[in-house]
Amino acid sequence: MTIILPAVGQTRRRRLPNRRRAVTETIRFARGNGEAVEYSATIGFDEVGRAKEVFLFGAKDGTDMASVLADAAVVISIGLQHGISAKAFGVSVSRVSQGDGLPTMLRSIIGAALDFLGRWECES
Repeated sequence: MTIILPAVGQTRRRRLPNRRRAVTETIRFARGNGEAVEYSATIGFDEVGRAKEVFLFGAKDGTDMASVLADAAVVISIGLQHGISAKAFGVSVSRVSQGDGLPTMLRSIIGAALDFLGRWECES
């Protein structure tokens, strides 16, 4: 007999409204060679204004990068819908120093998306 126990702290995922507020911005990160790269990210909000989903765009359709962006957005969105904050996700993403007291630059599109989400995150 198999017993399935709910995870500690697990929240139930609710369906988001069909029509919901969204914002889109250009997000940036630094490639390994230091070159800045830009993509677009859209955040969808629930009925009380909390960020609950993210969509990432900018890679050519059908490429490996387009698949990585789509999959990462799904994983982040499911985490947000289960109560994990973008800030909790983002504390360990890679960053690169720009030197001389300038802010660090993110090393991946995923880190840039998490920072974007973090700026819109409601404190509860």
